[in-house]
Amino acid sequence: MAIFNGKTIILGAPTAYGFSEIIEQELRYQGFEVFNLSFSHGGPFKYKNIVERLDSYVHKNFLGHRDYKTYLKFKRVEGTMRDRLAEIPRVDYALLIRPDQYSEDIINMIGLKANKTIGYQWDGLSRFPAVYRRIDLFDKFFVFDPKDVRYPNMLPITNFYTNSFDIGYSEEHESDVYYVGTYMKRRASQLEEVITTLQAYGLSVKYHICKFKNRKPSFKYLDTTPVDLTYAENLRFAFNSKILLDVPTVLHNGLSFRTFEAIGFDKKLITTNKEVKKYDFYHPNNTFIWEGQSVERLTDFLNAPYVKLAPHIKEKYSFNHWINNLLREDQVQPAAFPSVDLEPALVYGY
Repeated sequence: MAIFNGKTIILGAPTAYGFSEIIEQELRYQGFEVFNLSFSHGGPFKYKNIVERLDSYVHKNFLGHRDYKTYLKFKRVEGTMRDRLAEIPRVDYALLIRPDQYSEDIINMIGLKANKTIGYQWDGLSRFPAVYRRIDLFDKFFVFDPKDVRYPNMLPITNFYTNSFDIGYSEEHESDVYYVGTYMKRRASQLEEVITTLQAYGLSVKYHICKFKNRKPSFKYLDTTPVDLTYAENLRFAFNSKILLDVPTVLHNGLSFRTFEAIGFDKKLITTNKEVKKYDFYHPNNTFIWEGQSVERLTDFLNAPYVKLAPHIKEKYSFNHWINNLLREDQVQPAAFPSVDLEPALVYGY
């Protein structure tokens, strides 16, 4: 029997790449009845007129509101969301992932519907500073970046791998190395260096780099696409690859989903995130930290046998355990965050 059989939950999560649908499926797999309040504004964001564009420019560049466009996106769906909330009965839980995307009024309305409210910021807090004003609106608030635990009332948790997908072999999705990510100029050169080095080594690399804007990317040899890859399709590529590649943004130190997909599918991982070495699942046979290494070191890694994780460590990073940690008062296994020694944080927002 599912752990949360018969329980009800309001879900709000990013819709990009079908994430909210994946999380809803995982919640239903755990036994929840789900009321999904995730929202999409319908395609790439467009300003209504030149006045709105100028207003956004002033907020972003002169008032420091870097996520003002997120505010505008939500304003267009807020009325519809109020109507949907009015139809939802009293629920056991509410879970908002990226709560900075929701207005304070809507979060308060959700709080009146739910016995317990949970917030989870799966990006660094400072990347979307509007989140600071929303933290105290939740009963519990979780972060995935170890550095963000220095803020008051923050609880640590990592991302997760999914439990509900039954994925089989597919020749179409097979590769030696697989990478997926959104194009970011700040990591473009490093990403291209890693992929082209692996290709020159003789490995077959499949990659999907999504880029929406028409400006030419700063790649010399890699291609981009304006087409999203759904997370479900991403999982098929990950399952059918020998190694997953992770080149995260430098804006936070939290571990990306590639890390946990590697754990869930018993795959090797190549990553530029040095923080991974601090976690309890790290093993040099399984994870290669890219620092411009010699071909000899890469060869040693590729030839080393994969070392299976202890069952209790692997289970710790599953969605089953993740949702238990979020919602239950007694954690089965505390989240395995490395310790960090940092100065007190400066909290800001608007």
